[in-house]
Amino acid sequence: MTEKRKGSSINSSSRILGDKTFAAISAVEGLKLGKASKERLSALNKSKLTPAQKRAEVLRAYVQPKGR
Repeated sequence: MTEKRKGSSINSSSRILGDKTFAAISAVEGLKLGKASKERLSALNKSKLTPAQKRAEVLRAYVQPKGR
């Protein structure tokens, strides 16, 4: 049985991967980041945003506005 952290949607069995680990797993699966994605991740890593704000920025880059 997994416990949920208070105020979080991540359960205690969740793991967060670092950039290098994620890149290694993606490479094995044949996935590569595009230039724009690399630049966005680099900028996010340099920013002082919270993890939630970083996730929101990534989602914003991929979710199209309803008007399109």
